[in-house]
Amino acid sequence: MTGRDSARALGAGVAMALAVTAAHGTDDAGWKPMGFAQLTMEQRGDGGIDFGADRFRAGARFSAGDFGGGLVLDFNVPDAGDRTPGTLTNVIKDVYGDWRFHPRWLLRVGQFKTPLGMDFNTPGHRLDITKRGMEKPLVLERDPGAMVSGRGLPGGFGVDAGAFNPAGRSGATTHTTAQEGEDNAYAGRLHWDGVEALHAEIAYGTSEAAGGPGTEDYRVLDAGLRFTRGPLTLKAEWIDGSDIRGIDGRDERVVYGHADYRLSQRWTLVARHYAGRSEPATGGDSDLGNTYLGVTVHPPMRGPVVLRLQINAVLESGDGEAYTGLGGFRDDAVLVQAQVALR
Repeated sequence: MTGRDSARALGAGVAMALAVTAAHGTDDAGWKPMGFAQLTMEQRGDGGIDFGADRFRAGARFSAGDFGGGLVLDFNVPDAGDRTPGTLTNVIKDVYGDWRFHPRWLLRVGQFKTPLGMDFNTPGHRLDITKRGMEKPLVLERDPGAMVSGRGLPGGFGVDAGAFNPAGRSGATTHTTAQEGEDNAYAGRLHWDGVEALHAEIAYGTSEAAGGPGTEDYRVLDAGLRFTRGPLTLKAEWIDGSDIRGIDGRDERVVYGHADYRLSQRWTLVARHYAGRSEPATGGDSDLGNTYLGVTVHPPMRGPVVLRLQINAVLESGDGEAYTGLGGFRDDAVLVQAQVALR
């Protein structure tokens, strides 16, 4: 058995053990299993149909008074037994411990999502569209570190601030293992929920020497706004990355506007438009647009299992294949995703 196979087997065993413990533990134990699988079908441009899976995750979360924690493994991640610089083995998505040292304040230590990106910090099984969009490569992603979070602060504010290893899983960096223990990433977020139905947030992050030792720091600014009233949800988000992969002057900006409307318990209509602009250090700026139009179906289910079907058409606009940015569809596409999850 190779090292990669051993890591997969170990990860699967841990996930199964957590699931069994959660299913048969006492109420006092505070264990709660989680897991979901997302099966996909994609058709891009004039090409054929590609069948696959976006996520196949399992794990459990634990809470006991002021303490808690969680472990989430992804068995569909590429090179699961390998390790990205600065992070844990790729199969491990999240592993963390929490301490609520004050009714409004919490300390989290482990590997988890950094507090930057409104849509990125939405769990994968709750996404409004079938894929994470054009802003995803610009966030700092998951990273080992420590973060302090405050909620319910005066005026409806909340805050998150953390220090992490180099952001090796970000699409905007190319860190090396030599940077571990030498360079770091930092992120902070301020959000506001002072008015019913309205949420606003702004975040800033940086990962030092984003292209390897001696290169420029990657810097990213994000702002998001969400309004929810009855069956209607409106969202907008803007993200701006500078000195991508440590290259001085390589910048990219992405903005999207989103609307969805819950027609009934079973049907939701979804529309989202992305606009991206890439500015390479060598010049030759380019633009890309991706418009998602779709429907989400929520079949009636009993018990702890939830089923969801998403169908999206993606319309490409702008410079297409000539776009030099990190994310986005360079051609029209049809995306279908079936998701099975535990409540």
